[in-house]
Amino acid sequence: MSPSFAVFILMNNYFHDVATSMLLATAIAMRLVLERFGQELDGATLGYVRSLTKNTIRLLWFSVAWIIFSAVPRALTFRSFEWANAVQLHHESGLIAKYVIAAAMMIAGTWLWAGLLRDLRLRGLLNND
Repeated sequence: MSPSFAVFILMNNYFHDVATSMLLATAIAMRLVLERFGQELDGATLGYVRSLTKNTIRLLWFSVAWIIFSAVPRALTFRSFEWANAVQLHHESGLIAKYVIAAAMMIAGTWLWAGLLRDLRLRGLLNND
């Protein structure tokens, strides 16, 4: 593997991890916003929360797309790049733990977003534009 391709894979894997964390972080942030404002949505507050919702959902879908598309090179180079490096440094358990945590974050983020989207629809905060 050439050094420049290794850097590409390294950066791809890093941004894949960031996108995974964004899935959960955006869900937590939106849940906090909705809990903070509760049912007190009127006037400027309603406009603010609608705008924030729209932009957060854009970030969510960008993260999901990044997770899906960057998984391809990550999966194709896993054995020769991530696993080989972990074996060489005796960090296999650390790599496995990282993937368990990432899977838990994806499951939790997906579960939270499913509930959030249902709640946002019930509150009338999702525009179909």
